[in-house]
Amino acid sequence: MINIPTNYSFFLKKSLSLILVMVFSFGVFSFSAQAQLPDAEKAALQQELARLEAEIKQQEKILNGQKVKSQSLQGDIQIIRAEITKAKAKIQTRELEIKSLSGEITKKENTIITLTTTIGERKKALAELIRQTNEFDQIGFVHSLLSQETISEFYGGIDVIATVNGRIKNEVDDIKVEKKQNEEVKEDLQVKRISELDKKKEIEVEQRKVEANKVVQEKLLNASKAQEQVYEGIIADRKTRAAQIRSKLFELRGAQAIPFGEAYEYAKEAAIKTGVRPAYVLAILKQESNLGSNVGTCNRPGDARTWKEIMPGPNDNSWRDDQAAFLRITARLGISPEGQPLSCPLAWGGWGGAMGPSQFIPATWESYEKRVATVTGAVIANPWNPRHAVFATSLYVSDLGAGAKTFTAEREAACKYYSGRGCSDPKVKNLFYGNAVMAHAQKIQADIDVLEGI
Repeated sequence: MINIPTNYSFFLKKSLSLILVMVFSFGVFSFSAQAQLPDAEKAALQQELARLEAEIKQQEKILNGQKVKSQSLQGDIQIIRAEITKAKAKIQTRELEIKSLSGEITKKENTIITLTTTIGERKKALAELIRQTNEFDQIGFVHSLLSQETISEFYGGIDVIATVNGRIKNEVDDIKVEKKQNEEVKEDLQVKRISELDKKKEIEVEQRKVEANKVVQEKLLNASKAQEQVYEGIIADRKTRAAQIRSKLFELRGAQAIPFGEAYEYAKEAAIKTGVRPAYVLAILKQESNLGSNVGTCNRPGDARTWKEIMPGPNDNSWRDDQAAFLRITARLGISPEGQPLSCPLAWGGWGGAMGPSQFIPATWESYEKRVATVTGAVIANPWNPRHAVFATSLYVSDLGAGAKTFTAEREAACKYYSGRGCSDPKVKNLFYGNAVMAHAQKIQADIDVLEGI
């Protein structure tokens, strides 16, 4: 309970025996209210959690190996795809070469046809000359003399015929040679064409093989990916179960208790603003209200002690007027002051009226209200709101020096949180509170380390 009295005569007037009773009684109240799991169940859960975490690590190792295998298969498929692309490019190149060769063959064939036609015409001319020559031979020399031709014309005709016959013979020989060459070229081109077609077919066969290999590799990859999903499903299932166990291990029972995970998130968020470590803030809240399980039984419906009876008012012998502060707080929140749970006075005396999980007294809450609203982004801070309560505690202990994160600084801040005095103050024997908070902090930090997998 947060209380900052200026008059400590209450503590001076009490005898040593009363102080011992107070310490003993508070310890019973605080720790008996904290519902814990039975030791046997807790040990069994911790054993199962350890087994699950080991299995998760093993499955993650297998999954990582499977991912490497998948990556290797994916790389093989990329190589195969490159080979397919290369094969297609070769086929296109061969097709262009074949098309070019086909054009050359067609051109040569046309040339051969032209030459064949020319040879045919020249053969006809040659045949006519041969016929005339034969006629000349048949007429004979006497007939030629009896004709009107002179001797010189006769011999001149013979020379012309001889010359023509010689040229025709040469031309026929040339045509035969060229025809032979063209036929050889045509045959060579045809051989090349057949060879290129064979190569094309070979490439197509190779491409089909590569495509088939690609299909196989992709099937393997799909199977590998499916196996990854199996492992991922196993890991997800184990992590879910591990989370359930952690939740049960960290469970702090109570109708209004803040779930550990939720309180931890709030404490981490607050730590960014204040520099106070989360485990320590949670330890304060555990000591004060067991994370909201014990926020007080006074001022509840049906309880005889209302807010007017348990907290100091304007006419009471106190430095603060909690009643007026409480009314202002509830008015700003738009809630009725009646029925809001408040802590009851301790059995040995003092005041009650502490509010919410952080157990702020109304007067102290008002001094932090605006700061809490600012850091939480709220319009009006609410002491019964778990998030606001965690931030309020973090802000308060930060002001008390807990941000140093040393054992001494944190314990001193805890003692001041409880009574307004340091742990070593001889007038206030509250070292027990600081020690209890630090013991809680050590246990909670160990739980957080498990939760974070540290």
